[in-house]
Amino acid sequence: MAAPAANRYHAPIMSERVETTLIHGKPVRYRIRRSKRARRLGLQVSARAGLEVVLPWRWALRDVDDALRAHAEWIDHQVDRHDVRFGPRTRELVDGAAIHMLGTPRRLDLLPLPEGRVRARITLSDEAIRAELPPGDLLDPRPALRRWLRRLARARLEDRVAHFAELHGFDPRRVIVGERTSRWGSCSSRGTLSFCDRLIMAPPEVIDAVVCHELCHLRHLNHGLSFKALLKMVCPDHDRHMDWLREHHDEMEF
Repeated sequence: MAAPAANRYHAPIMSERVETTLIHGKPVRYRIRRSKRARRLGLQVSARAGLEVVLPWRWALRDVDDALRAHAEWIDHQVDRHDVRFGPRTRELVDGAAIHMLGTPRRLDLLPLPEGRVRARITLSDEAIRAELPPGDLLDPRPALRRWLRRLARARLEDRVAHFAELHGFDPRRVIVGERTSRWGSCSSRGTLSFCDRLIMAPPEVIDAVVCHELCHLRHLNHGLSFKALLKMVCPDHDRHMDWLREHHDEMEF
């Protein structure tokens, strides 16, 4: 959802900050993220990120206040719908928790490292994610699990990009996999494909749909009719797979 255009300014700025405001007399916590790519102010709400205000790089902070007032009804409904009035929900990563991987929920088994070992070891099976961790990581396994998830995602996405590039004659320059909050993938004008590492939590066919979408942007850097025709040829069920991502977005927290 986007807010109306507003005036710009040129004072020194910070890229991120967290604030609290009142919406209909109730507190709402939100994060402001400045973007050099954004052309107008946008509002996003998700379980993972909470209420996020995407602000063009040199716009004034007062523009945020105007947008929050203008969209108060929508914000009030969305933060309650996603249960993020006081900030994003954080998944509790404890022994026995369920984590989706390749579209299937797996049980998280947290175990201490065997005697004599110092490096974490995380393995994936059909039923579980087995994480043998040092004492510090057992108290907070999120960083170790994130590093593991990113390695897994990078290997999978690079493989699928190579597969579809060879199959359909695409020529990507580079593949980047990392943490992203607003998009599952993107394609730059220089041919670099970027993907969110949490895509590894989606079913394989959904991962492939996102890969095909970004590969098609190598020929059409827009969403016009030529792009849509190419995507339909490369991935006929693309829209259905994107519906899955929208419906299960909140399950893909980490």
